[in-house]
Amino acid sequence: MTSGVGQRVVIVGGGTAGWMTAAALARLLPGRRDIRLVESEEIGIVGVGEATLPHIRAFNERLGIREADFMSWTRGTFKLGIEFRDWGKHGDSYIHPFGTFGRGRGEVDFHHYWARLKMMGADIPPLEEFSFGCMMARMNRFDLPSTDSSSLSSTFGYAYQFDATLFAPYLRALAEGLGVRRTEGMVVDVTRDGESGDIVSITLRDGEIVEGDLFVDCSGFRSLLLGGALEEPFQDWSHWLPADRAMAMPCHTRTEVTPYTSAIAMPSGWRWRIPLQHRTGNGYVYSSAFLSDDDAARALEAAVEGEPIAPPRPLRFRTGRRERSWVNNCVAIGLASGFLEPLESTSIYLVQAAITALVELFPETRV
Repeated sequence: MTSGVGQRVVIVGGGTAGWMTAAALARLLPGRRDIRLVESEEIGIVGVGEATLPHIRAFNERLGIREADFMSWTRGTFKLGIEFRDWGKHGDSYIHPFGTFGRGRGEVDFHHYWARLKMMGADIPPLEEFSFGCMMARMNRFDLPSTDSSSLSSTFGYAYQFDATLFAPYLRALAEGLGVRRTEGMVVDVTRDGESGDIVSITLRDGEIVEGDLFVDCSGFRSLLLGGALEEPFQDWSHWLPADRAMAMPCHTRTEVTPYTSAIAMPSGWRWRIPLQHRTGNGYVYSSAFLSDDDAARALEAAVEGEPIAPPRPLRFRTGRRERSWVNNCVAIGLASGFLEPLESTSIYLVQAAITALVELFPETRV
């Protein structure tokens, strides 16, 4: 690769990962990149409703995304934390909030004092009653945090819950407005340099050849470039995390919209519940070694609280990651790099962390 490395960036795959990468590179590395995204409308996206972590707010700000516009476009809701239901025993519920519990002393955080008193048998309220964020969540209330650090209402953070099928078009509009070019096409071949092993070009089904200096693989679970053309080995984590299936189904919202995501324990896995403005996203993550797809679909249909909008849709995945996410002149971002079941809403965060690293390490000379 010449000293002009990175001047021609080719992103393979759209969806949230692809268009977020395109928008970020165009916004944060302006004027020096020819960015082209190749995607096919024949390939759907995994979009099932996304729950996020607070990091997304700073990332969106860097991209110039206004919160009000983003929430309106994606039919989003605010998220104060994650509720874990039925994990200890049936009926148990606790919220993992974005923020702090109580007020510590010196270098000792409050929860250490609470745990010590609990071990001593003291009659004290549940820990979440010392969290401003938890209490708002339990009352289905939300307000923006105070900027006054001495105020109790400055002790919590928040994230978003949104429709992933609407987020990708939003990012596409942003990226194309920043000069990113989109090409419709299915990749059928990848050409590599015989000496360096770098990817030289991709060939589309209509015969068009797309050349580039840096290729970003956002092709999802297929990992078309990193796992396919470059044959980067996959580290399988299924012996630690046996879940390999998800059944997703949206439903109408019958109850008040809650400012938190729910992760609910199930006999063969766990179920997510993500409330949006226009619907509620539901899904059942499970292991096919213990539960069939048909039984998972029936269990999900029986558990959801509103009228289904669409039938259950099965998703298959393999938990783990490629040994390396950056090989030669190819960087994989999102599912093309790896996957971890989103028990703590980490999917979008991991995409943004990878994009941030790529921006910081973007090559100006040979990789």
